[in-house]
Amino acid sequence: MQAKETEGAHNAPSFPDRFVGGIVWISGALSTLLILWIFVQICVAVTFRYVIDRPLQWSDEMIGYLLVAAVMMGAAEALRRNDHIAIDLLTKRISPRLQRVQMVFAQACVIAFAVVVGLSIWDAISFAHAFGSYSVGYIEIQTWIPQVPVLIGSVLLALMATLRLWQTIRGRA
Repeated sequence: MQAKETEGAHNAPSFPDRFVGGIVWISGALSTLLILWIFVQICVAVTFRYVIDRPLQWSDEMIGYLLVAAVMMGAAEALRRNDHIAIDLLTKRISPRLQRVQMVFAQACVIAFAVVVGLSIWDAISFAHAFGSYSVGYIEIQTWIPQVPVLIGSVLLALMATLRLWQTIRGRA
């Protein structure tokens, strides 16, 4: 009985697993809500354009901002759930040891990608905020505001990939 209790405790998720997983899950839920909001907004825009014959001038621009936010807020959740695009033609045929090495490499690549995107968008946000630039179009908004979800999504993606890397190294992935 003692061995089973120890085995269960060993396989229980650790605090970082639960914490990062929880934050990423909330981000994914927010992404889902954004997708639903986009759907409703498209339905309203189509109704106004083709039924009432009074198109909403700002709708397409807002949908663009919301799509970027939905994608970036959902990317880490897709990684957490393993719903991301993966080509496993070769990885299924290699040894478990090489699969683990490949997983470490893949997670390191995701971290590198998230860091590059995060640093790039941080520079863009900093510049836009310091310069005080506003968007061109029907929605006049400071340009750094719709860029914030890209930064948040990059941080969450890096956190999730780091957690996956740690799990792979520990042999729990």
